[in-house]
Amino acid sequence: MRRIERARPLLGTLVAVRAEGTGELERAVESAFAAITEVETRLSAFRDDSDLAAVARLGAGERVPVDPLTARCLWLALALARASDGAFDPVVPAPAGAPRAASWRDLHLARGAVAVARPLRLDLGGIAKGFAVDRAIAALRRAGVAAATVNAGGDLRSYGSDEWVALAPRHAAPPVAVLIADGALASSDVAAATADCGAPQHRDPTSGAPLPRGFASVAAPRCAVADALTKVVLARGTAAGPLVARLRARAFLHRPGRAWQEIVA
Repeated sequence: MRRIERARPLLGTLVAVRAEGTGELERAVESAFAAITEVETRLSAFRDDSDLAAVARLGAGERVPVDPLTARCLWLALALARASDGAFDPVVPAPAGAPRAASWRDLHLARGAVAVARPLRLDLGGIAKGFAVDRAIAALRRAGVAAATVNAGGDLRSYGSDEWVALAPRHAAPPVAVLIADGALASSDVAAATADCGAPQHRDPTSGAPLPRGFASVAAPRCAVADALTKVVLARGTAAGPLVARLRARAFLHRPGRAWQEIVA
């Protein structure tokens, strides 16, 4: 079997694709990058022609058709919002202290169209990277690749081989390694995201207040689920245990000055 690895800047990070097999690996890897590029284009919060921008222009009671890819990602986001009772929410929260803003409960998806009960803004950044990784893995499987790994800045999924992944919070923490076998891993770091963007990026969906510093990693069968669950673990801590178990995931949480916690039911 041959093995190749390629990397490109996508999704605001460097995406690496490794493929092993006997077929046309270069073409397979190109199909993986194409799948990621499509997600990045469709789910961008910064393009005026994106589905998210169209939803942001809706008034109360209005609806707009969306691309099937957007609908699939949004369906999963809403399912996870419902399962977590809003600890994960694809709707941008109101600032702390502001009157209650819209939430996932004001968003309705049916027959390929999105309707809103009141004006709102979507941000699928909490799930889109994992969703893109899953799409890339699906493309590699369709191409007949025997074993592959897609790593988007630490959010990764692999099949056909085992991956040891080191968990590395921006704040000081003892090293921990997690074995990923035919599955996915995603991580969220409150301090790193704040430092990189110059403002808090992780907020409590209910209060809008910035979350305390912490680092969460979740291993799950799908990267999109792992990606979203990291936000639930950061927001709810040990209370996220039953949901983590129900989704056949494993979660790890570290806060400055404390020991690593494995979040269990």
